[in-house]
Amino acid sequence: MIYFPFWIATSVIISIFSYAFVDVNLRLTDNPIFQAILSQLAISMRSYRMQTAGIFILILLCLFVLWWKTIQSVHPEKYGYRQFLSRTVIVCALLILSYPFLSYDLFNYIATSKVAFAWHENPYVVMPIEIYNDPNLAFTRAANKVALYGPAWLLLTWIPHTLGMGNIWQTIIAFKCITALFYFGMSYLIWHITKKMQNVIFFALNPLILIEVLVSGHNDIVMMVLACVGLLLWQKKEWVNRLVGLCMFTLSIFIKGATIVLLPLLFFRKTTYSRLMCIVSCLLFLVFIVFAPVREELYPWYAVWFLSAAAFLPYSKYARVWQFCIAVSIGLELRHVPYMAMGYYEGPGPVLRIVLTIIPVVLWICYNVYNYYKNYNIYKNA
Repeated sequence: MIYFPFWIATSVIISIFSYAFVDVNLRLTDNPIFQAILSQLAISMRSYRMQTAGIFILILLCLFVLWWKTIQSVHPEKYGYRQFLSRTVIVCALLILSYPFLSYDLFNYIATSKVAFAWHENPYVVMPIEIYNDPNLAFTRAANKVALYGPAWLLLTWIPHTLGMGNIWQTIIAFKCITALFYFGMSYLIWHITKKMQNVIFFALNPLILIEVLVSGHNDIVMMVLACVGLLLWQKKEWVNRLVGLCMFTLSIFIKGATIVLLPLLFFRKTTYSRLMCIVSCLLFLVFIVFAPVREELYPWYAVWFLSAAAFLPYSKYARVWQFCIAVSIGLELRHVPYMAMGYYEGPGPVLRIVLTIIPVVLWICYNVYNYYKNYNIYKNA
């Protein structure tokens, strides 16, 4: 992978950049040198918000250009999963060590897990804010809500909660290591099914996937791995595979309920994986567009749902689907920019987020319309 040094450099920049956004109430280290560096980064970010947003846009531009160039440069006969893994693991390690600066969801996972396993209360009844002496409340958002995710996710969070041993920084890394394992699991599953490295890179090096899964540590990747494995096993003839597949698919629903819309696919038999995953991607995209805003808004990490399924599709047949996914990924990651530039979500923020999301998609549509009429005129004049 000729662009590997650039991926390393960009990952280092992201990791350093992320620590400018450490919550003022969160003390990650007692080391005076590191604490001074973190304080200076935070002061710089708050003093120069527009410049900070500009740096973030440049980082996104580098990531998306690197992503597309890497997809184009990979030779299937020379590049297998082992080579991909040996290089990507370094990039992933750097991103895992970054601060989850674009979302507070990881801290909500930690708070809910602590209610269950440290305070031995039912997190579906007791809210984190009701544990008055918990120091984590100082830097946790949405602490006034009961557990938002299924019991399968709650049980899984026991592992990082235990590995964290009460240290908040250690717990953050442990949670992100769990999502990273599922990230690599999805990457291997795509390779195992398609045997095409372009498909693996389309998923694994998508900047939205890298940021929302490895940097922010969102649990959507856990849901999608279980759902995809379950549906693919359900297509097998052996009853053991079908039973395991059904169990995996059920677990995905009990991680996060979005995959419940895929239940009708259990009645599909003898279909190709590409057709199956095309339907999965379309259904989850509809859920993303129609139902996600009902809860609050279009969160970028919800795109992990349909991007994971789209990565199984062959580019030769579904080129426009890939291109659309790229445009949507760019637009969704740009949604972080208004808050970064202004420091608050209200005011013009909602409108700006919609505009920034739509612009890449509109440009993609215009590009395809232009190409259509250009090819039509060539054909007509031939």
